[in-house]
Amino acid sequence: MNKNFKEGEYVHVPEGVVGYTLGEEGSVKNYIKFTEPKLLMYLGECDDPHFGGDSLCKLFYEGEVYSLHKHDVYAREELNG
Repeated sequence: MNKNFKEGEYVHVPEGVVGYTLGEEGSVKNYIKFTEPKLLMYLGECDDPHFGGDSLCKLFYEGEVYSLHKHDVYAREELNG
């Protein structure tokens, strides 16, 4: 399983995954639980101490940047496998 995404590529987010919009200091401003699978644009990665030091993927959805746990995001190729 390759988790080295490139900025600008579309990635798969399964149903039931939660994404967060984060404030300046990493606090959660808002969140969304995806009720269906999504293909979203990958914008980069960040580490956030508020999430146990996990790597977070930054994804674009409906005009906002959401942060999701990297283990919840998959390459499009994995959909066919």
